[in-house]
Amino acid sequence: MKIRVERDAFAEATSWVLRSVGTRATLPVLGGVLVTAEGGAIKLAGTDLEVGAEAVVEGAIDADGRGVLPGRVLGEIARTLPPGTVRVELDGGQARVVCGSAEFTLRTLPTEDFPSLAGPSDAPSGSLAAAEIASAVAQVTKAASRDEARPILTGVLLESESTKVTFVATDSYRLAVREITWKGPAESLRRVVPARALAEAARAAEGEESIQLALGENQVTVSGKERRLTTRLIEGEFPNWRQLVPDDQPNRLTVDREAFLEAVRRVGILAQQGTPVRLELGPAGVRLTAGTQDVGEAADLVEGKYEGDPITIAFNAGYLSDGVGAIEGSEVVLSCRDGLKPAVLRSPESGSFLYLLMPVKIS
Repeated sequence: MKIRVERDAFAEATSWVLRSVGTRATLPVLGGVLVTAEGGAIKLAGTDLEVGAEAVVEGAIDADGRGVLPGRVLGEIARTLPPGTVRVELDGGQARVVCGSAEFTLRTLPTEDFPSLAGPSDAPSGSLAAAEIASAVAQVTKAASRDEARPILTGVLLESESTKVTFVATDSYRLAVREITWKGPAESLRRVVPARALAEAARAAEGEESIQLALGENQVTVSGKERRLTTRLIEGEFPNWRQLVPDDQPNRLTVDREAFLEAVRRVGILAQQGTPVRLELGPAGVRLTAGTQDVGEAADLVEGKYEGDPITIAFNAGYLSDGVGAIEGSEVVLSCRDGLKPAVLRSPESGSFLYLLMPVKIS
């Protein structure tokens, strides 16, 4: 195999593919990057058996072939090469990577041991706007759990209908839901995708107008023109999130999103050792307070429009900041019933996203 590619494109594709390569590979070949030059296309691929990524790189093919190069080393090389054209040549068990005056010789890994990255065949699929899926993933993945003791909560639920797909994530303390329109299969489908893999899949949307989403029984594939990511699904029953969303919340605060977010972050500096941020909701807007006995106290006031009875409600500062930051638009609406029931954050400009947050009990 002999190929020529531009350094920047090669480095970027290698870096993206390596995100799917395990740092502690059980097999040496799983730490490698498969480079393929066939059918007029140059492809890079990597996998940890749970997630597989493929990227197409523009370039010239002087000789077809394929080989597996050590991934982390290749990534370091690609990042440090001088500007210019990169030449990669495979001959037997060795590969040469040359760019300008820099030259590297690497031992290759057995190509026959590299796993197949075939996605789900004949799976129900549909297309959606690339910008929409990138936005949806960024909004909901923050609410997914990092606790591997409950694997199902480390994933994002995808509920698809013919005209929309809903992304849902929860760690049992908060819930994020985003709906986006798409052209999909008529049948209703439910799939739970690892949040980490979905976040990487969203990167496949960069620079694209539309993305193809294939919902197989055991795998989900997100693909654009030049990148494709396939991931295994998480088995188990995702919580019934709809019963968690309250119907009636008479208390409603509308404030400037950016001002509210900045106040939460400022006051949150003093919310240490599990201390929450208190929100005093009233006619003037919202007064935020936090503090610990050994450190000090903080307070801030954000003016806004409030409808309802004055109440005090408290939240984990980080969770509240994540929720406000995920809202799109100039304003945010916080609605609640009292200081003990879940509160909901929404944009008054769009009903496609909601962020539900459990309050912290205060004395």
